[in-house]
Amino acid sequence: MTEYGLSRRQLVVADCVVAVGYAVLVVLTSSTGIGLVAVALAPPIAVRRIWPLPAFAVAAVVSVVAFVLDALRDPLLAAAYVLYAVALTRPPSRPLSSRRLIGVAGTVGFVVLFLAMVAGAPAGQPSAALVLTGIAALYGAWVLGQVVRDRRAAAARAAQQLAEQAVAAERLRIARELHDIVAHSMGLIAVKAGVANHVLRVRPEEVSDALSVIESTSRDALVELRHMLGLLRTPDEPTDHAPPAGLAALPDLIARVESTGVAVELAVDVPEPLPEAVGLTVHRIVQECLTNVTKHARASRCRVAISDAADAVRIEVTDDGSGGEVVEGHGLIGIRERVGVYGGTYRAGPRADGGFEVVVRLPHE
Repeated sequence: MTEYGLSRRQLVVADCVVAVGYAVLVVLTSSTGIGLVAVALAPPIAVRRIWPLPAFAVAAVVSVVAFVLDALRDPLLAAAYVLYAVALTRPPSRPLSSRRLIGVAGTVGFVVLFLAMVAGAPAGQPSAALVLTGIAALYGAWVLGQVVRDRRAAAARAAQQLAEQAVAAERLRIARELHDIVAHSMGLIAVKAGVANHVLRVRPEEVSDALSVIESTSRDALVELRHMLGLLRTPDEPTDHAPPAGLAALPDLIARVESTGVAVELAVDVPEPLPEAVGLTVHRIVQECLTNVTKHARASRCRVAISDAADAVRIEVTDDGSGGEVVEGHGLIGIRERVGVYGGTYRAGPRADGGFEVVVRLPHE
């Protein structure tokens, strides 16, 4: 663990320097008991991070004895310095009771200190104000240590929550990718397998085309799945490269969909290359829309229009199928989640003149 950008060893060395400086200060300012105080208070200061509680016990006892013998004129600064480390490393327990006790002690301490300053020290006790100041210093060190400890604990909890959210977001992203890959590929394979089985005896020459589509689709899906699974491995392990996914890969995607019997018209009006992440998102959205067309729409024609204007990509996928009510399965939910990442808009539903449409707007810089 580090503090203020320093390692634990560096902090211990800093405490040793403070201990030496404090000993020198005591030697220069005390008139009696110089050697005893200097030697006895320096070690607890030096080892406060290693053995905080024993170091504070030694520092407190030595400080009180030296103060009584008039060998120490500071308000328990050494003990307060060590007490900070005790409060910093003390495990939290019953935070409500602890806060209440600190509040009461602080209020009483400050009231007593204020009254002592107003009334002055009693006769024969010139050190009364100094003692109260020392008590206030101990209290301040304790509160400061607890506040720093609580803030560090809160920062650690926040960092852990951010890490958990990042892991959850990454799992969701991988789940979306796997769904898109499996749903699209298995949907095409199922359609072409059904076609091959249907025309096996009637038009056997079409079976070869169906099997070719099944072969290429399954091969591409396996490569993409290996790539996605590779993301779950350690960075040192090699992974296969996934086939390109973006605007450039849309013609191949549409060719596979057209092999199922759906005529697809593609219109792309994007003057400048899109960011890689946006291009992948556009590809996956179109892929999911076309998968739904082949599996659910019973359509003969489909149109995919992609345009880019005013720092936003507009995707419009329409078909002449049966339309119907919007049922948000994993596919449409995945589209909505992808759109939500970019703060875009998404609409899906039946068209007024028949068929179904999905309209997406993806902002980008």
